Amino acid sequence: MSTPVRRNDPCPCGSGLRYKECHGKLGASSAPPTPEAQIPRALQLHQAGRVDEAERIYREVLAAIPGHAIASHYLGMAAWHRGDPVEGERLMRASIAADASIADFHNNLGLLLRDTGRAAEALDCFARTLATDPAWIEAHSNRGLALESLGRFDEAVAEYRRALAAAPQFAVVHQNLARVLLTLGDFREGWEHYRWRLAAQGLARTAPDAAATPLPANLVGRRFALITEQGIGDVLFFLRFAPELVRRGARLAFHGDMRLAPLLARTGLFELAVLPEHASTADAERIHIGDLPWLLEAHDASALPPPLPLTADAPRVSRWRETLAAWGPPPHVALTWRAGLAARGPAQVQLKAVVPAVLADAVRDSHATFVSVQRLPGDGEREALEQALGAPVHDASAANDDLDEILALLAVVDDYVGVSNANTHLRAGLGKPMHVLVPFPPEWRWMRPGERSPWFPGVRITRL
Repeated sequence: MSTPVRRNDPCPCGSGLRYKECHGKLGASSAPPTPEAQIPRALQLHQAGRVDEAERIYREVLAAIPGHAIASHYLGMAAWHRGDPVEGERLMRASIAADASIADFHNNLGLLLRDTGRAAEALDCFARTLATDPAWIEAHSNRGLALESLGRFDEAVAEYRRALAAAPQFAVVHQNLARVLLTLGDFREGWEHYRWRLAAQGLARTAPDAAATPLPANLVGRRFALITEQGIGDVLFFLRFAPELVRRGARLAFHGDMRLAPLLARTGLFELAVLPEHASTADAERIHIGDLPWLLEAHDASALPPPLPLTADAPRVSRWRETLAAWGPPPHVALTWRAGLAARGPAQVQLKAVVPAVLADAVRDSHATFVSVQRLPGDGEREALEQALGAPVHDASAANDDLDEILALLAVVDDYVGVSNANTHLRAGLGKPMHVLVPFPPEWRWMRPGERSPWFPGVRITRL
């Protein structure tokens, strides 16, 4: 026998109200909540990340009301969240067949199609979103992302501008527009929009300071704490601007990932301190490193600073020379084939990866001793590469656990071939040759197809 609901208990319908304020109101029906009444609770659970609980309610609703549009659609979203886009698409399409008047249905299906490699189909979904509800500004942003993935960069820019015309404070769109403009080489406007990335990523609560100005040529007497906000590779990339601050007379501290501490200490640039991200440096102005290009007005592609110069630890270098000599004769070529994480569900995550055959084609004629520096290789990946190459690939992946260790290895190998990742930026800091494989669409720092990147002028690029 079920326990009776007390008047001050939560209402069983899931509204979040007390029973006496909802279905227990005087004069209200004493009937149990209908399946339809459970939908708001399910959506609330879904939004809170309690997907399993939401999914259970969706299934209960569908058992009572077969084909229910909202339950079908968000059950599809739950399937996608679990990593089953096929079932997610089936349910989303069923929801649209049941009720095509809900803009979110078209938008979400478009996101799934875009992130499963069907950007052209996704464009149609976003168009239907806007036809259903012209005020659905996010659809302009999503169309822009789909256009980017198709290489239609100018159209993507136009789409993002439409979104900003309707919603000037839409931080994510500013960030998206910045990325495309930087890819196209429009650094002046690109860096201006790039300032919105902190708000877009939830790292800032407000828009960029409209009254802020770039830094002057003379920084004598000023102290800056450079604050990191991104991954190791991005940190190394943006720290190329630190020498210019010192040249102008500034004194610097670094606040960020302490795995970089020994590398940065050897640069001699951070005389104030190298500290964890949330530490403080007295009387220092805090600057997020991603703002440095804007603050230093890095507008001219012909005058961009080179990568931050790095020096490897000499004893580690000696040990790696001995190890590589034991593995085989030169040239020694370091290989990596994957960076980033695969998208799982609606999150937009960039995965840079090449299959073994493509990487093997890039190095097949080098007659080299091959060394894997792939961080966290998957089961069988190195063996598959060996099969594609027809040659051994020695495993040095564990060197990635210590940045000083991997830097020393990268200082010793004769060449480095792979996708862009943190090791690419380490190798660039050493001033050593490398061959970068750039999947399409490219990261903004590798620029649009057909062009060399001014950020890495001496690097061989193969666009895939």
